[in-house]
Amino acid sequence: MIRAGDTPDTFLIDFSKAKRRKRAGLGGALESIFVKAPAPVTVDGHALGQAICAVMDACEFADVQGRPWLWNDYACFLSRADHDRLRHVEDSLRGDLLALLHEEMVRRDARMPDAFVVRLLVDEAEEIAVGSGVIRVRHQKDVAATVEAPGEITMRADKPKKAAAPAADHTDRDTGLRVRAAAGAVAIPEGRRVTLGRASPDSGADHVALPGAGPRVNRAHVHLKVVGNEAEFLRISGANPVEVSGRALGEGEGVTVPLPAELVLGAGAWRGTVCR
Repeated sequence: MIRAGDTPDTFLIDFSKAKRRKRAGLGGALESIFVKAPAPVTVDGHALGQAICAVMDACEFADVQGRPWLWNDYACFLSRADHDRLRHVEDSLRGDLLALLHEEMVRRDARMPDAFVVRLLVDEAEEIAVGSGVIRVRHQKDVAATVEAPGEITMRADKPKKAAAPAADHTDRDTGLRVRAAAGAVAIPEGRRVTLGRASPDSGADHVALPGAGPRVNRAHVHLKVVGNEAEFLRISGANPVEVSGRALGEGEGVTVPLPAELVLGAGAWRGTVCR
C-alpha cells in the first residue's frame, strides 16, 4: 500500500485494480489498489466505492475501546474526463455509493466525529491521468459547514446508528426468493444488495452467479435488492444491455418494479425472472 509521499491522509488510486478488488463480502482479504503507475480504466460507481472502502481499511485510528475511528471526509480528485462521466449518473451514484459505505461502517462497528461526506472534485492542475485518482481524507467535526468547491459532486449521509447492525442477521435466510432461468434457479437474500452476473472465481460473497450465463453477460452486470414485493435494479456502468420488465436501462440507471420481475441481459443473451 502506497500513500502519496509521506502524508498519512493522501492516497494514490489505480481504479483498474479497484474494479478487480477481491473482498469476502465487504471486509475480506484485499488486493492492494495503491500504485505509482495507474493503468487507464473507466471510473464508475463500482470502482469508486471499492477504492473508498480500501482507503477505509488503511485508517489506523481507534477509540479507547479499540473500535475504528474512521475518517468521515473523503475528497476524491479525478481527471476532468472521469469527473464528467460520473456527473451524468450523479443521482444513482449518490444513493448507491452511500448505501455501500453505510453497510461498510455498520459492519465495522465504526465511529466517526460527524456525518460522512464524499466529495468528487476535478484535478484543475491536470496532473491526474484518466483512470486514476487521489483521495484525501480527514476527520471533520462539522460536515455541514464544509464549503463546496465549484463543480463539486457532494454526497453526505448521517452517521450509522448502532441499531442498524442486527438487521443483517436475517438477510441471508432463505425467504423463497429466486432468480429463475431456463438453465436453473439460484436463491437470493432479501433486504441486501447483491450483484448479478456470470460465474467468476474472483467473485465476492455479494455476487450471484446466474444459471446459464454466457460471455455476453458481464461478471458484474446488474445490482439487485429485493424488499418486500419490490425489486430494485441498477445497471452497472460499462455493463452490456439490461432490460427489466420490458424497460431498457441506461448505464448507471436504476428502476424499482414489483415481483415477479423479468430480467433480460446482453440484448437477449440471458433471460430470467426474479420471483418467490
